Amino acid sequence: MTPILTTVLLPAIGEIVQQVIRSPRNDAPPAQAPLIAAEVERQVRESAAVREVAAQVEYATNAEPWYQSRVTIGAIVSIGAGVCGLLGLAVSPQDVETIIAVATAAGTLVGGLVTLYGRWVAKTPLGRR
Repeated sequence: MTPILTTVLLPAIGEIVQQVIRSPRNDAPPAQAPLIAAEVERQVRESAAVREVAAQVEYATNAEPWYQSRVTIGAIVSIGAGVCGLLGLAVSPQDVETIIAVATAAGTLVGGLVTLYGRWVAKTPLGRR
């Protein structure tokens, strides 16, 4: 287990479980355990602490596709702006921000289209060869 899971996520889940168990509306017999588990799952999904940890883990693992990364798109646009400067074309910082926003949106659109295309041209169901 990673330190972030043991120091942040698991204590947050433990607090949620304790809240559910202590809740007056959850004084049900053991047969009601599935309902309690569902309530814990719901509260974990809605927990701000869990969302924060998930965001940190996603950021730390760089889980987003490259075309959705503002850092990657920004670096590409900055390189392009530098090349434009070498060629004598002026690119303002506002233009750079606009280009980054448009490129990020376009990258997401292209990624979705490529995914759809791949699914449509596939000859066998997913997981089978």
